[in-house]
Amino acid sequence: MYSNVAESFNSWIKDERYFTIRNLVDAIRVKIMDMIVERSKKTSEWVEKFYSKIYQKLNDLYQESRTWVVSPLGNGVFEVHSEPTISVNIVERNCSSQKWQQDGFPCCHAVKVIASAGKDLSYYVDPYYYADTYCALYSYPIHPIPTLWMPRHTTNEDVILPPLSKKPPGRPKSCWIPSRGEKVSQIKCKRCHKLGNHNRSIFKEAV
Repeated sequence: MYSNVAESFNSWIKDERYFTIRNLVDAIRVKIMDMIVERSKKTSEWVEKFYSKIYQKLNDLYQESRTWVVSPLGNGVFEVHSEPTISVNIVERNCSSQKWQQDGFPCCHAVKVIASAGKDLSYYVDPYYYADTYCALYSYPIHPIPTLWMPRHTTNEDVILPPLSKKPPGRPKSCWIPSRGEKVSQIKCKRCHKLGNHNRSIFKEAV
């Protein structure tokens, strides 16, 4: 289980997450509105079928599979002599490694087969990765909400207060928490001179 999406969003609203609920929601709306405008301007300059990183990814996959040998079996089925040997069907767009079906993007085995067959690689990429799809995603703007239209809070209304709670001792955590199975980069402690997840300021053991 991973919390990468939650951690990315939490980092995106790093300054706004301490606002009150009403101000937080409005700040997120403004950030999304600005992001859509910025990316819409960026996508309006694209003239290719794919974003440049997609072409680079296809080229990297082809370079990875250059030394492999492909044997055609007929009806669009090919065998890639790699380690291990993989079966690829370009008609049904599947690979025995399951990567093509999972991502909708040709894996290195499929790229080798498609290139060996003289086919167009872009034809076998899912429309999800097309530049037109990316442009359509940010073609619907979020309209601003003037303060005049926002409901005003009156003191005569019944207000539900938050429950009483006691603040725990110590400074509250603001850094991300590693997910289960996530690989955390290690650092070298200047006190014990070993790799780990500590530094000299928190290393308490005797050297």
